[in-house]
Amino acid sequence: MKKVKSSFTRFGLMFLSGLLIVQGVKAQKALSAKEEADRVKMEHEQIGINDNQKSTYKHTENPGAQWFPQAGFGLFVHWSIASIKEVDLSWPMMAGTQIGWKRPLPDSAMVAKFLKDGDYFAGHHCELDNSCLTPNQYWEQARDFNPQNYDPDKWLKAAKAAGMTYAVLTCRHHDGFAMWPSKYGNFSTKNYMGGRDLVKDFVTACRKYGIKVCLYYSGPDWYFNQNYQSFMYYGVGKNYPNVPELDVNLHPRATKHTDAEKQAHYEEVAKYIKGQVTELLSNYGKIDYIWFDGSPDIPKGNVAWKDCITMEQIHQLQPGIIVSPRFFGYGDYKTFEGDKSVPTTKQDGWAELCMTAANPGWGYTKAPLKTSAYMIDKLVNCRALNTNLLLNFGPTKDGIFTTEEYQKFDEIASWMKVNSRSVQATEAISQTESSSVPATAKDNYRYLFLSPAANAKNTNFKDETLTFKTSGTPKNIKMLSAGTKLDYTVNDGVITINVPGNLRSQSVDVVTIEL
Repeated sequence: MKKVKSSFTRFGLMFLSGLLIVQGVKAQKALSAKEEADRVKMEHEQIGINDNQKSTYKHTENPGAQWFPQAGFGLFVHWSIASIKEVDLSWPMMAGTQIGWKRPLPDSAMVAKFLKDGDYFAGHHCELDNSCLTPNQYWEQARDFNPQNYDPDKWLKAAKAAGMTYAVLTCRHHDGFAMWPSKYGNFSTKNYMGGRDLVKDFVTACRKYGIKVCLYYSGPDWYFNQNYQSFMYYGVGKNYPNVPELDVNLHPRATKHTDAEKQAHYEEVAKYIKGQVTELLSNYGKIDYIWFDGSPDIPKGNVAWKDCITMEQIHQLQPGIIVSPRFFGYGDYKTFEGDKSVPTTKQDGWAELCMTAANPGWGYTKAPLKTSAYMIDKLVNCRALNTNLLLNFGPTKDGIFTTEEYQKFDEIASWMKVNSRSVQATEAISQTESSSVPATAKDNYRYLFLSPAANAKNTNFKDETLTFKTSGTPKNIKMLSAGTKLDYTVNDGVITINVPGNLRSQSVDVVTIEL
Protein backbone atom coordinates (compact mmCIF):
# COMPACT_ATOMS: atom_id res chain seq x y z
CA MET A 1 0.00 0.00 0.00
CA LYS A 2 1.19 3.51 -0.63
CA LYS A 3 2.65 5.59 2.14
CA VAL A 4 0.29 7.69 4.24
CA LYS A 5 0.48 11.37 3.30
CA SER A 6 1.86 13.61 6.03
CA SER A 7 -1.28 15.76 5.97
CA PHE A 8 -3.24 12.61 6.68
CA THR A 9 -1.04 11.28 9.46
CA ARG A 10 -2.84 13.30 12.14
CA PHE A 11 -6.08 11.58 11.09
CA GLY A 12 -4.44 8.18 11.45
CA LEU A 13 -2.97 9.01 14.83
CA MET A 14 -6.38 10.01 16.12
CA PHE A 15 -7.48 6.47 15.41
CA LEU A 16 -4.53 4.79 17.09
CA SER A 17 -5.48 5.58 20.67
CA GLY A 18 -8.98 4.22 20.29
CA LEU A 19 -8.67 1.15 18.09
CA LEU A 20 -10.49 -2.03 18.94
CA ILE A 21 -9.14 -5.51 18.34
CA VAL A 22 -7.17 -5.34 15.09
CA GLN A 23 -5.69 -8.51 13.70
CA GLY A 24 -1.99 -9.01 14.31
CA VAL A 25 -1.80 -6.34 16.99
CA LYS A 26 0.95 -6.80 19.53
CA ALA A 27 -0.38 -4.29 22.09
CA GLN A 28 -3.45 -2.13 22.42
CA LYS A 29 -5.95 -0.73 24.90
CA ALA A 30 -8.36 -3.11 26.60
CA LEU A 31 -11.91 -3.20 25.34
CA SER A 32 -14.92 -2.53 27.47
CA ALA A 33 -17.69 -5.11 27.39
CA LYS A 34 -19.80 -2.80 25.21
CA GLU A 35 -16.94 -2.12 22.78
CA GLU A 36 -16.25 -5.83 22.48
CA ALA A 37 -19.94 -6.53 21.92
CA ASP A 38 -20.08 -3.82 19.22
CA ARG A 39 -17.07 -5.26 17.39
CA VAL A 40 -18.41 -8.82 17.49
CA LYS A 41 -21.85 -7.65 16.36
CA MET A 42 -20.39 -5.79 13.38
CA GLU A 43 -18.28 -8.79 12.33
CA HIS A 44 -21.30 -11.05 12.62
CA GLU A 45 -23.34 -8.72 10.44
CA GLN A 46 -20.64 -8.82 7.78
CA ILE A 47 -20.57 -12.62 7.60
CA GLY A 48 -24.33 -13.01 7.87
CA ILE A 49 -24.70 -14.41 11.37
CA ASN A 50 -28.19 -13.97 12.71
CA ASP A 51 -30.18 -15.55 15.50
CA ASN A 52 -33.62 -16.39 14.16
CA GLN A 53 -35.72 -15.94 17.27
CA LYS A 54 -38.86 -16.93 15.32
CA SER A 55 -37.51 -20.36 14.37
CA THR A 56 -39.40 -23.30 15.81
CA TYR A 57 -36.30 -25.53 15.54
CA LYS A 58 -35.43 -27.35 18.77
CA HIS A 59 -32.10 -28.93 19.55
CA THR A 60 -31.57 -32.45 18.30
CA GLU A 61 -32.88 -35.29 20.42
CA ASN A 62 -30.64 -37.88 18.77
CA PRO A 63 -29.07 -40.02 21.54
CA GLY A 64 -25.62 -39.51 20.01
CA ALA A 65 -25.77 -35.75 20.57
CA GLN A 66 -26.79 -35.58 24.21
CA TRP A 67 -23.18 -35.25 25.39
CA PHE A 68 -23.10 -31.56 24.56
CA PRO A 69 -24.83 -29.76 27.48
CA GLN A 70 -22.48 -31.29 30.03
CA ALA A 71 -19.34 -31.41 27.89
CA GLY A 72 -18.00 -28.49 29.90
CA PHE A 73 -14.75 -27.64 28.18
CA GLY A 74 -13.55 -27.76 24.57
CA LEU A 75 -10.53 -26.86 22.45
CA PHE A 76 -10.92 -24.45 19.54
CA VAL A 77 -8.07 -24.38 16.99
CA HIS A 78 -7.93 -21.42 14.60
CA TRP A 79 -5.29 -22.24 12.00
CA SER A 80 -4.82 -21.40 8.35
CA ILE A 81 -2.40 -19.87 5.86
CA ALA A 82 -2.47 -16.66 7.96
CA SER A 83 0.05 -18.31 10.28
CA ILE A 84 2.77 -17.72 7.64
CA LYS A 85 2.85 -13.99 8.36
CA GLU A 86 1.59 -14.46 11.91
CA VAL A 87 -1.55 -12.42 11.36
CA ASP A 88 -5.06 -13.35 12.39
CA LEU A 89 -7.31 -15.35 10.10
CA SER A 90 -9.10 -13.58 7.22
CA TRP A 91 -9.82 -10.17 8.72
CA PRO A 92 -6.42 -8.58 7.95
CA MET A 93 -7.35 -8.45 4.24
CA MET A 94 -10.40 -6.33 5.02
CA ALA A 95 -9.64 -2.57 4.74
CA GLY A 96 -11.33 0.06 6.89
CA THR A 97 -11.62 -2.01 10.07
CA GLN A 98 -9.84 0.76 11.98
CA ILE A 99 -12.95 2.87 11.31
CA GLY A 100 -15.63 0.19 11.50
CA TRP A 101 -14.42 -1.12 14.86
CA LYS A 102 -13.75 2.28 16.44
CA ARG A 103 -16.10 3.55 19.15
CA PRO A 104 -17.23 6.26 19.12
CA LEU A 105 -17.33 6.34 15.34
CA PRO A 106 -15.35 9.15 13.65
CA ASP A 107 -17.39 11.90 12.07
CA SER A 108 -18.18 11.98 8.34
CA ALA A 109 -15.66 14.73 7.62
CA MET A 110 -12.79 12.61 8.91
CA VAL A 111 -13.95 9.60 6.93
CA ALA A 112 -14.32 11.71 3.78
CA LYS A 113 -10.65 12.72 4.08
CA PHE A 114 -9.69 9.09 4.63
CA LEU A 115 -11.56 7.99 1.50
CA LYS A 116 -10.23 10.85 -0.62
CA ASP A 117 -6.65 9.96 0.26
CA GLY A 118 -7.20 6.39 -0.99
CA ASP A 119 -5.02 4.69 1.61
CA TYR A 120 -7.59 2.42 3.17
CA PHE A 121 -5.27 1.15 5.89
CA ALA A 122 -4.47 4.66 7.19
CA GLY A 123 -4.33 4.64 10.97
CA HIS A 124 -4.46 0.84 11.12
CA HIS A 125 -2.14 -0.85 13.61
CA CYS A 126 -0.80 -2.99 10.78
CA GLU A 127 1.13 0.08 9.58
CA LEU A 128 3.20 -0.06 12.75
CA ASP A 129 4.60 -3.52 12.04
CA ASN A 130 4.28 -3.61 8.24
CA SER A 131 1.61 -6.32 8.31
CA CYS A 132 -0.98 -4.60 6.08
CA LEU A 133 -2.14 -7.09 3.44
CA THR A 134 -4.32 -6.81 0.38
CA PRO A 135 -6.52 -9.87 -0.25
CA ASN A 136 -4.12 -11.02 -2.98
CA GLN A 137 -1.15 -10.65 -0.64
CA TYR A 138 -3.00 -12.55 2.06
CA TRP A 139 -3.83 -15.45 -0.28
CA GLU A 140 -0.22 -15.64 -1.51
CA GLN A 141 0.63 -17.13 1.88
CA ALA A 142 -0.78 -20.43 0.61
CA ARG A 143 2.38 -20.95 -1.46
CA ASP A 144 4.48 -21.13 1.73
CA PHE A 145 2.04 -23.03 3.92
CA ASN A 146 3.53 -26.49 4.45
CA PRO A 147 3.56 -27.40 8.16
CA GLN A 148 6.24 -30.06 8.44
CA ASN A 149 5.88 -30.42 12.21
CA TYR A 150 2.08 -30.65 12.29
CA ASP A 151 1.30 -32.97 15.19
CA PRO A 152 -2.37 -32.90 16.25
CA ASP A 153 -1.68 -35.96 18.39
CA LYS A 154 0.33 -33.75 20.73
CA TRP A 155 -2.39 -31.08 20.66
CA LEU A 156 -5.13 -33.51 21.64
CA LYS A 157 -3.04 -35.25 24.28
CA ALA A 158 -2.57 -31.89 26.00
CA ALA A 159 -6.25 -31.04 25.56
CA LYS A 160 -7.29 -34.36 27.12
CA ALA A 161 -5.07 -33.76 30.13
CA ALA A 162 -6.56 -30.27 30.50
CA GLY A 163 -10.04 -31.76 30.80
CA MET A 164 -11.25 -30.84 27.33
CA THR A 165 -13.86 -33.23 26.01
CA TYR A 166 -14.31 -31.93 22.46
CA ALA A 167 -12.16 -30.14 19.88
CA VAL A 168 -12.94 -27.95 16.88
CA LEU A 169 -10.57 -27.41 13.93
CA THR A 170 -11.00 -24.58 11.40
CA CYS A 171 -11.32 -26.63 8.23
CA ARG A 172 -12.02 -23.53 6.16
CA HIS A 173 -12.18 -19.96 7.44
CA HIS A 174 -13.56 -16.91 5.60
CA ASP A 175 -10.25 -16.70 3.69
CA GLY A 176 -11.38 -19.70 1.62
CA PHE A 177 -8.38 -22.01 2.10
CA ALA A 178 -9.63 -25.57 2.70
CA MET A 179 -7.41 -27.67 4.97
CA TRP A 180 -8.27 -30.84 3.06
CA PRO A 181 -7.97 -31.76 -0.66
CA SER A 182 -11.45 -30.64 -1.65
CA LYS A 183 -12.87 -31.52 -5.04
CA TYR A 184 -14.70 -28.20 -4.98
CA GLY A 185 -13.00 -24.90 -5.76
CA ASN A 186 -9.31 -24.39 -6.42
CA PHE A 187 -8.00 -23.16 -3.08
CA SER A 188 -7.23 -26.11 -0.84
CA THR A 189 -4.48 -28.56 -0.02
CA LYS A 190 -5.42 -30.20 -3.34
CA ASN A 191 -3.73 -27.28 -5.10
CA TYR A 192 -1.04 -26.85 -2.45
CA MET A 193 0.97 -29.18 -0.23
CA GLY A 194 0.52 -32.08 -2.65
CA GLY A 195 -3.01 -32.81 -1.52
CA ARG A 196 -2.15 -33.40 2.13
CA ASP A 197 -5.22 -33.87 4.34
CA LEU A 198 -4.79 -31.90 7.57
CA VAL A 199 -8.36 -32.62 8.66
CA LYS A 200 -7.85 -36.38 8.55
CA ASP A 201 -4.89 -36.25 10.95
CA PHE A 202 -6.87 -34.07 13.36
CA VAL A 203 -9.83 -36.47 13.33
CA THR A 204 -7.53 -39.45 13.96
CA ALA A 205 -5.96 -37.72 16.98
CA CYS A 206 -9.36 -36.82 18.44
CA ARG A 207 -10.50 -40.43 18.29
CA LYS A 208 -7.27 -41.68 19.82
CA TYR A 209 -7.88 -39.61 22.97
CA GLY A 210 -11.65 -40.06 23.13
CA ILE A 211 -12.36 -36.42 22.27
CA LYS A 212 -15.48 -35.51 20.30
CA VAL A 213 -14.69 -34.67 16.66
CA CYS A 214 -15.83 -31.18 15.70
CA LEU A 215 -15.20 -29.33 12.45
CA TYR A 216 -15.41 -25.58 11.82
CA TYR A 217 -16.66 -24.39 8.44
CA SER A 218 -17.24 -20.80 7.34
CA GLY A 219 -20.36 -20.07 5.29
CA PRO A 220 -18.72 -17.04 3.63
CA ASP A 221 -15.73 -17.71 1.36
CA TRP A 222 -13.94 -14.50 0.42
CA TYR A 223 -11.69 -16.26 -2.08
CA PHE A 224 -14.52 -17.94 -3.99
CA ASN A 225 -16.56 -14.73 -3.75
CA GLN A 226 -13.67 -12.35 -4.49
CA ASN A 227 -15.13 -10.82 -7.68
CA TYR A 228 -18.56 -10.29 -6.16
CA GLN A 229 -17.85 -8.59 -2.85
CA SER A 230 -16.14 -5.52 -1.49
CA PHE A 231 -13.05 -5.75 0.69
CA MET A 232 -13.97 -2.51 2.38
CA TYR A 233 -15.16 -3.41 5.86
CA TYR A 234 -18.93 -3.73 6.06
CA GLY A 235 -19.24 -1.31 8.98
CA VAL A 236 -17.76 1.55 6.94
CA GLY A 237 -20.14 1.10 4.03
CA LYS A 238 -23.03 0.79 6.46
CA ASN A 239 -22.33 3.96 8.40
CA TYR A 240 -20.98 6.35 5.76
CA PRO A 241 -22.13 7.44 2.27
CA ASN A 242 -20.13 7.20 -0.95
CA VAL A 243 -17.85 4.42 0.26
CA PRO A 244 -16.30 2.61 -2.73
CA GLU A 245 -16.32 -1.14 -3.20
CA LEU A 246 -12.74 -2.43 -3.10
CA ASP A 247 -11.28 -5.24 -5.21
CA VAL A 248 -8.62 -7.82 -4.32
CA ASN A 249 -5.89 -5.18 -4.59
CA LEU A 250 -7.87 -2.74 -2.45
CA HIS A 251 -8.56 -0.48 -5.39
CA PRO A 252 -12.04 0.88 -6.10
CA ARG A 253 -13.85 -1.77 -8.13
CA ALA A 254 -14.17 -0.66 -11.74
CA THR A 255 -16.66 -3.24 -13.03
CA LYS A 256 -20.18 -4.15 -12.05
CA HIS A 257 -21.95 -7.45 -12.62
CA THR A 258 -25.34 -7.84 -14.23
CA ASP A 259 -28.21 -9.39 -12.31
CA ALA A 260 -27.88 -12.51 -14.45
CA GLU A 261 -24.17 -12.82 -13.65
CA LYS A 262 -24.88 -12.40 -9.94
CA GLN A 263 -27.58 -15.06 -10.01
CA ALA A 264 -25.30 -17.52 -11.79
CA HIS A 265 -22.67 -16.86 -9.14
CA TYR A 266 -25.12 -17.43 -6.27
CA GLU A 267 -25.97 -20.80 -7.76
CA GLU A 268 -22.29 -21.68 -7.99
CA VAL A 269 -21.81 -20.67 -4.36
CA ALA A 270 -24.67 -22.94 -3.30
CA LYS A 271 -23.26 -25.97 -5.12
CA TYR A 272 -19.74 -25.25 -3.85
CA ILE A 273 -20.84 -24.94 -0.21
CA LYS A 274 -22.97 -28.06 -0.42
CA GLY A 275 -20.11 -29.98 -1.99
CA GLN A 276 -17.55 -29.03 0.64
CA VAL A 277 -19.86 -29.57 3.63
CA THR A 278 -20.84 -32.96 2.21
CA GLU A 279 -17.15 -33.90 1.94
CA LEU A 280 -16.52 -32.98 5.58
CA LEU A 281 -19.53 -34.96 6.75
CA SER A 282 -18.86 -37.99 4.54
CA ASN A 283 -15.11 -38.60 4.43
CA TYR A 284 -14.09 -38.90 8.09
CA GLY A 285 -16.53 -41.22 9.81
CA LYS A 286 -18.71 -39.95 12.65
CA ILE A 287 -18.57 -36.18 13.08
CA ASP A 288 -19.98 -35.03 16.40
CA TYR A 289 -20.37 -31.32 15.76
CA ILE A 290 -20.14 -28.86 12.86
CA TRP A 291 -19.22 -25.33 13.96
CA PHE A 292 -20.61 -23.13 11.20
CA ASP A 293 -19.48 -19.50 11.20
CA GLY A 294 -21.60 -17.28 9.00
CA SER A 295 -24.08 -17.61 6.19
CA PRO A 296 -23.15 -18.40 2.54
CA ASP A 297 -22.72 -15.47 0.14
CA ILE A 298 -26.28 -15.79 -1.14
CA PRO A 299 -29.00 -13.19 -0.46
CA LYS A 300 -31.76 -14.26 1.90
CA GLY A 301 -34.68 -15.71 0.01
CA ASN A 302 -32.75 -16.15 -3.22
CA VAL A 303 -33.77 -19.20 -5.26
CA ALA A 304 -30.14 -20.43 -5.22
CA TRP A 305 -30.64 -21.59 -1.63
CA LYS A 306 -32.48 -24.62 -3.00
CA ASP A 307 -29.13 -25.97 -4.21
CA CYS A 308 -27.33 -25.37 -0.91
CA ILE A 309 -26.96 -27.84 1.95
CA THR A 310 -30.01 -28.07 4.22
CA MET A 311 -30.38 -28.95 7.89
CA GLU A 312 -32.22 -32.11 6.87
CA GLN A 313 -29.38 -33.18 4.55
CA ILE A 314 -26.84 -32.57 7.30
CA HIS A 315 -28.74 -34.87 9.63
CA GLN A 316 -29.04 -37.47 6.89
CA LEU A 317 -25.25 -37.48 6.55
CA GLN A 318 -24.62 -37.37 10.31
CA PRO A 319 -27.72 -38.27 12.36
CA GLY A 320 -26.10 -37.57 15.74
CA ILE A 321 -24.41 -34.28 14.82
CA ILE A 322 -24.71 -30.99 16.68
CA VAL A 323 -25.12 -27.96 14.41
CA SER A 324 -24.04 -24.39 15.12
CA PRO A 325 -26.77 -21.73 14.71
CA ARG A 326 -24.46 -19.45 12.68
CA PHE A 327 -25.36 -20.81 9.23
CA PHE A 328 -29.13 -21.16 9.05
CA GLY A 329 -29.92 -18.67 11.83
CA TYR A 330 -30.93 -21.54 14.11
CA GLY A 331 -29.23 -24.63 15.47
CA ASP A 332 -28.78 -26.82 18.51
CA TYR A 333 -27.45 -24.30 21.02
CA LYS A 334 -26.97 -20.62 21.80
CA THR A 335 -23.55 -19.18 21.04
CA PHE A 336 -21.65 -16.46 22.89
CA GLU A 337 -18.33 -15.01 21.69
CA GLY A 338 -15.54 -13.34 23.66
CA ASP A 339 -14.60 -13.44 27.32
CA LYS A 340 -16.56 -10.26 27.97
CA SER A 341 -19.71 -12.07 26.80
CA VAL A 342 -19.97 -14.71 29.52
CA PRO A 343 -23.73 -15.08 30.00
CA THR A 344 -25.13 -13.37 33.07
CA THR A 345 -28.08 -15.69 33.61
CA LYS A 346 -28.58 -19.44 33.82
CA GLN A 347 -29.06 -20.96 30.35
CA ASP A 348 -32.07 -23.24 30.16
CA GLY A 349 -31.09 -24.56 26.71
CA TRP A 350 -27.72 -25.69 25.36
CA ALA A 351 -25.11 -22.92 25.27
CA GLU A 352 -21.44 -22.32 24.52
CA LEU A 353 -18.98 -19.43 24.91
CA CYS A 354 -15.94 -19.30 22.63
CA MET A 355 -12.96 -17.15 23.64
CA THR A 356 -9.28 -16.78 22.84
CA ALA A 357 -6.32 -17.79 24.96
CA ALA A 358 -4.32 -15.03 23.27
CA ASN A 359 -4.86 -11.37 24.03
CA PRO A 360 -5.93 -10.64 21.34
CA GLY A 361 -6.30 -12.87 18.30
CA TRP A 362 -7.77 -16.18 17.17
CA GLY A 363 -4.81 -17.28 15.06
CA TYR A 364 -1.14 -17.29 16.05
CA THR A 365 0.11 -13.69 16.09
CA LYS A 366 2.72 -13.79 18.89
CA ALA A 367 0.20 -11.97 21.06
CA PRO A 368 0.61 -12.62 24.80
CA LEU A 369 -1.56 -15.26 26.43
CA LYS A 370 -4.03 -14.71 29.23
CA THR A 371 -3.21 -16.37 32.53
CA SER A 372 -4.43 -19.88 33.15
CA ALA A 373 -6.16 -18.61 36.31
CA TYR A 374 -8.15 -16.20 34.12
CA MET A 375 -9.09 -18.98 31.70
CA ILE A 376 -10.19 -21.27 34.54
CA ASP A 377 -12.20 -18.45 36.07
CA LYS A 378 -14.12 -18.05 32.81
CA LEU A 379 -14.65 -21.81 32.67
CA VAL A 380 -16.21 -22.04 36.13
CA ASN A 381 -18.39 -18.99 35.51
CA CYS A 382 -19.66 -20.62 32.31
CA ARG A 383 -20.34 -23.94 33.97
CA ALA A 384 -22.24 -22.22 36.78
CA LEU A 385 -24.66 -20.98 34.10
CA ASN A 386 -25.00 -24.27 32.10
CA THR A 387 -22.63 -23.07 29.38
CA ASN A 388 -19.65 -24.84 27.79
CA LEU A 389 -16.37 -23.00 27.30
CA LEU A 390 -14.60 -23.43 23.95
CA LEU A 391 -11.08 -22.08 24.47
CA ASN A 392 -9.05 -21.19 21.39
CA PHE A 393 -5.33 -21.67 20.75
CA GLY A 394 -3.56 -20.82 17.49
CA PRO A 395 -0.77 -23.05 16.12
CA THR A 396 2.28 -21.63 14.35
CA LYS A 397 2.94 -21.99 10.62
CA ASP A 398 4.75 -25.25 11.42
CA GLY A 399 1.60 -26.73 12.95
CA ILE A 400 2.75 -26.66 16.56
CA PHE A 401 1.65 -24.99 19.75
CA THR A 402 4.32 -22.86 21.39
CA THR A 403 6.04 -23.65 24.69
CA GLU A 404 3.96 -20.94 26.33
CA GLU A 405 0.73 -22.44 24.98
CA TYR A 406 1.63 -25.90 26.27
CA GLN A 407 2.47 -24.32 29.62
CA LYS A 408 -1.13 -23.05 29.80
CA PHE A 409 -2.42 -26.55 28.99
CA ASP A 410 -0.21 -27.96 31.77
CA GLU A 411 -1.39 -25.38 34.30
CA ILE A 412 -5.03 -26.09 33.49
CA ALA A 413 -4.31 -29.83 33.66
CA SER A 414 -2.84 -29.43 37.16
CA TRP A 415 -5.99 -27.64 38.28
CA MET A 416 -8.17 -30.32 36.67
CA LYS A 417 -6.38 -33.16 38.46
CA VAL A 418 -7.87 -31.84 41.68
CA ASN A 419 -10.99 -29.96 40.62
CA SER A 420 -12.32 -31.60 37.44
CA ARG A 421 -15.37 -33.03 39.22
CA SER A 422 -16.61 -29.47 39.80
CA VAL A 423 -16.94 -28.64 36.07
CA GLN A 424 -17.28 -31.97 34.26
CA ALA A 425 -20.76 -33.51 33.97
CA THR A 426 -22.10 -30.85 36.34
CA GLU A 427 -24.90 -28.34 35.92
CA ALA A 428 -26.06 -25.06 37.40
CA ILE A 429 -27.60 -25.22 40.85
CA SER A 430 -31.40 -25.41 40.93
CA GLN A 431 -33.71 -22.43 41.25
CA THR A 432 -34.45 -23.43 44.85
CA GLU A 433 -30.80 -22.88 45.82
CA SER A 434 -28.61 -19.79 45.77
CA SER A 435 -24.93 -19.02 46.28
CA SER A 436 -22.87 -15.92 47.00
CA VAL A 437 -20.35 -17.11 44.38
CA PRO A 438 -20.67 -19.11 41.13
CA ALA A 439 -21.59 -22.72 41.86
CA THR A 440 -22.36 -26.04 40.16
CA ALA A 441 -24.17 -29.19 41.22
CA LYS A 442 -23.92 -32.92 40.70
CA ASP A 443 -26.00 -35.41 42.65
CA ASN A 444 -25.70 -34.45 46.35
CA TYR A 445 -22.57 -32.33 45.88
CA ARG A 446 -22.34 -28.57 45.38
CA TYR A 447 -19.17 -26.85 44.20
CA LEU A 448 -18.54 -23.19 45.05
CA PHE A 449 -15.90 -21.23 43.13
CA LEU A 450 -13.66 -18.54 44.57
CA SER A 451 -12.17 -16.41 41.82
CA PRO A 452 -8.45 -15.61 41.88
CA ALA A 453 -7.78 -13.03 44.56
CA ALA A 454 -7.01 -9.47 43.51
CA ASN A 455 -3.67 -9.79 45.28
CA ALA A 456 -2.93 -13.11 43.58
CA LYS A 457 0.75 -12.22 43.11
CA ASN A 458 1.11 -12.30 46.88
CA THR A 459 0.59 -15.18 49.27
CA ASN A 460 -1.06 -13.18 52.03
CA PHE A 461 -4.67 -13.84 51.06
CA LYS A 462 -7.60 -12.54 53.09
CA ASP A 463 -10.10 -14.79 54.82
CA GLU A 464 -13.44 -15.06 52.98
CA THR A 465 -17.00 -15.84 53.95
CA LEU A 466 -19.33 -17.70 51.56
CA THR A 467 -23.03 -18.36 51.84
CA PHE A 468 -25.11 -21.10 50.25
CA LYS A 469 -28.86 -21.45 50.65
CA THR A 470 -30.34 -24.92 50.32
CA SER A 471 -33.08 -27.15 51.69
CA GLY A 472 -30.51 -29.91 52.16
CA THR A 473 -28.46 -30.62 55.24
CA PRO A 474 -24.66 -30.28 54.96
CA LYS A 475 -22.79 -33.48 55.74
CA ASN A 476 -19.27 -32.33 54.92
CA ILE A 477 -17.72 -29.07 53.68
CA LYS A 478 -14.09 -28.83 52.60
CA MET A 479 -11.59 -27.29 50.21
CA LEU A 480 -11.43 -29.61 47.25
CA SER A 481 -7.72 -29.03 46.65
CA ALA A 482 -6.34 -30.04 50.05
CA GLY A 483 -9.35 -31.84 51.47
CA THR A 484 -9.21 -29.50 54.47
CA LYS A 485 -12.50 -29.34 56.36
CA LEU A 486 -13.97 -25.86 56.74
CA ASP A 487 -15.87 -24.31 59.63
CA TYR A 488 -19.47 -23.45 58.91
CA THR A 489 -22.78 -22.59 60.52
CA VAL A 490 -26.35 -23.23 59.39
CA ASN A 491 -29.19 -20.81 60.05
CA ASP A 492 -32.63 -21.11 58.45
CA GLY A 493 -31.30 -23.05 55.46
CA VAL A 494 -28.36 -20.71 54.85
CA ILE A 495 -24.91 -22.26 55.20
CA THR A 496 -22.20 -19.73 56.11
CA ILE A 497 -18.69 -21.00 55.35
CA ASN A 498 -15.41 -19.53 56.55
CA VAL A 499 -12.47 -19.91 54.12
CA PRO A 500 -9.10 -19.05 55.72
CA GLY A 501 -6.77 -17.05 53.50
CA ASN A 502 -3.94 -19.52 54.07
CA LEU A 503 -5.93 -22.14 52.15
CA ARG A 504 -6.23 -19.99 49.04
CA SER A 505 -4.19 -20.43 45.86
CA GLN A 506 -3.37 -18.13 42.94
CA SER A 507 -6.05 -19.76 40.77
CA VAL A 508 -9.73 -20.62 41.24
CA ASP A 509 -10.33 -22.42 44.53
CA VAL A 510 -13.23 -24.83 44.98
CA VAL A 511 -15.27 -25.41 48.11
CA THR A 512 -17.30 -28.62 48.01
CA ILE A 513 -20.47 -29.16 50.01
CA GLU A 514 -21.71 -32.71 50.49
CA LEU A 515 -25.39 -32.73 51.33
